Amino acid sequence: MSGGGGEVEEEGGSSGSNVFGEEAPASVTLNLTALMDILSNLLFFLLAAFGTTIVMGINATVPVQSDKSSIADTKQTVTAGVSIGKGGFDVSLVGNAQTPEELDRWRKKIPPRGGDQDYAAFTAYLLSIKQTYPKSDTMILTPESGMDYEVLVKSMDAARETDVTVSGVSRQLPLFPTVVLSTVIK
Repeated sequence: MSGGGGEVEEEGGSSGSNVFGEEAPASVTLNLTALMDILSNLLFFLLAAFGTTIVMGINATVPVQSDKSSIADTKQTVTAGVSIGKGGFDVSLVGNAQTPEELDRWRKKIPPRGGDQDYAAFTAYLLSIKQTYPKSDTMILTPESGMDYEVLVKSMDAARETDVTVSGVSRQLPLFPTVVLSTVIK
């Protein structure tokens, strides 16, 4: 036997068995690619669900396509259409149960006062509409192009409710709390 043969011992002094003489288990390699794909998708959906729950907390109306008309259809109900621009508020009413002449008499332009919109006069006018049509609660707000966000919010606040005193008792009366924002179609 040339070359000084004999058995060649593996590095570390073991010959495929452990200290008890048992066969050593085969080395295991895990392929974690599929697991990482699942976890990354799960993380994405958890973040999306969390974002959705935050958005659900915002109280806003979203226009939807429906077979049902959103125009008021009883004698005690109208929908207020309010255009807002640099020239003030332009208020008009829409309803199916009223005559055009009856609705036209409510058309009113409320000009700005002191360089700002006249929110007090706007609220007072909506109160007079609410007293005539007590079941009304919807207003379609159409801002002029370039209108400040702050003006829109103040307009919606002015239309939401007002203080009224009945028999010496002051309380909040809802005016037109349901506001639908619209745009002018060009």
